[in-house]
Amino acid sequence: MKRQITPFGDGTIVLRLVEERDLKTILDWRNRDDARVWFKTSDKLTFDSHLAWYKRYLQKEDDLFFLVEADGRPVGQCGIYDIDHNAGSAEIGRFLVAPEMAGNGYIKRSCSELVRFGTRVLKLPYVFLEVMEQNTRAIELYTRCGFVEEGRSDGMIRMGFGRDRAS
Repeated sequence: MKRQITPFGDGTIVLRLVEERDLKTILDWRNRDDARVWFKTSDKLTFDSHLAWYKRYLQKEDDLFFLVEADGRPVGQCGIYDIDHNAGSAEIGRFLVAPEMAGNGYIKRSCSELVRFGTRVLKLPYVFLEVMEQNTRAIELYTRCGFVEEGRSDGMIRMGFGRDRAS
């Protein structure tokens, strides 16, 4: 069973763990042609496959998937996963904004909150993410959030944040 995480945020957004009632909303966001191209698996997902993924996710202790809310309304999603306390690291990502909320800074705020959560609450000295090389808008955003490029492989850029960056 997934541990309880108290919702957190910066005064404009709140991140809370995704619940089953959120799945249709986030699936609709993710299956948009202009959104799914930025995911490693860019195929459209069915609700049944999404629900099956969610049920597997609930059993994992190293994966936290958040709904981002502003003024009590869902505006995006993000996650921190592959949390490894022994290595002192985790990956962040799964960033997606509701199409009607794009351009309001919710992804940047979400990224900053995940970094804060990972480094201060989970006490991980290092978090990283992967982004497609052609996603220049996301790369610029992650750079503004303090991430530094660490390497490139197979069309992906790995970016890290923290004092103990992996090489």
